[in-house]
Amino acid sequence: MKKKLIILSSSVLGLSPMVALAVSTYGGTVCTGAQVTDIGSLLCKISQLLNAVVPVLIALGVVYFVWGVITYVISSDEEAKKTDRNRIIYGIIGLAVIVAMWGLVSILTNTFNVGNTGTITLPTINY
Repeated sequence: MKKKLIILSSSVLGLSPMVALAVSTYGGTVCTGAQVTDIGSLLCKISQLLNAVVPVLIALGVVYFVWGVITYVISSDEEAKKTDRNRIIYGIIGLAVIVAMWGLVSILTNTFNVGNTGTITLPTINY
């Protein structure tokens, strides 16, 4: 289970900087609820989805951490305390990874001067 979760999270986190750099504008037009017609509009949709998912992931990480702390304090068995200590550690690691990726995306966005008011010019082929 842990191995599958690590693979899933690494693949999602590996793609998030690329998608987040698509921000909410594409080719001078703001992403709307229109249909996906090309790669740029697909990246806009994925960016909107990630913008909605990140706060939920942070909230789940905080809840998992707090749950580990509460069960650690309540439990009296050494084996249960060891399990709860691992929950606390995994919660902290998860929050650190989420916040670090969020910061990395912010650094990349500011470095390449891509913001909500900026536009991304995609290369085209003239034919």
